[in-house]
Amino acid sequence: MVTVELIAGEEFRGKLSYVVIAVRHNGGWLFVRHRRRGGWEMPAGHPDEGESSVLAAVRELIEETGAIDFVMEPVSYYSVDAGKGRQYGRLFFAEVERLGDLTDHDEIESVRVFRRRPRNLSLPEVMSFLFRVARRHGGSLKV
Repeated sequence: MVTVELIAGEEFRGKLSYVVIAVRHNGGWLFVRHRRRGGWEMPAGHPDEGESSVLAAVRELIEETGAIDFVMEPVSYYSVDAGKGRQYGRLFFAEVERLGDLTDHDEIESVRVFRRRPRNLSLPEVMSFLFRVARRHGGSLKV
């Protein structure tokens, strides 16, 4: 069983394993299809050593979607426990005006805009939970 929980507060001092970006584009939600996992997911990745979560989110958004013109803001910290110890991440929300070329062809098979959350998700417990949080948060940014 996978447990996903939001962490209250604006500051988290622990080590972050993930950044996930919920992306609005052209009136829908942008998802990427991961080559190895096979399902749809929100753009995500691991912060590099010494990299802030904000810079990691910007880098992952550009690499995985080709985003060019966008605004982004942090939404919440969260934890995931899949039975092997708790890991932590940070959820971001982005509004993307324009997409360019995809640069991360090794991991990302395709990018697509959905009107609703797609059914075939990678990591369904985590992505479904974070998508619900993002949907409640979303829509306040202007490009």
